[in-house]
Amino acid sequence: MAAVTLLRARAHTLCAMTLLNRRAFTLVEVLVALMMLGVGSAGLVAALTGDRKLRDASAAQLFAAGRTRARIEMLALLPCSADAAGTTGSAWGAERWHASVSQSGWSLTDSLVLVRSAVPLVIQARVACPD
Repeated sequence: MAAVTLLRARAHTLCAMTLLNRRAFTLVEVLVALMMLGVGSAGLVAALTGDRKLRDASAAQLFAAGRTRARIEMLALLPCSADAAGTTGSAWGAERWHASVSQSGWSLTDSLVLVRSAVPLVIQARVACPD
């Protein structure tokens, strides 16, 4: 029984000595901590960059949908007599639209080429002619 108590006291003393005598981090511990911090920071930057791209794409789609809605409302008031087309520039990029007359109404194609992307955002719609 005394031997077990002696071993426990000795183990406790050894652990306490190593904790009390330790006053600084080793170079390996510092390097591992810096590496973990770098990996975490890189992951955070990647997530924030992806979030920014998604928010920009969402805002551009909202802008294009609003412009197309306004154009559809304008075409719904016009008689179906001749094709119409146009181009406009904005902060989002270059917008081109074309409305052609068919038997039942207008066929509208509206495309927005974003400033930061070469791939256009295309919206197609059909609009009935007023009677």
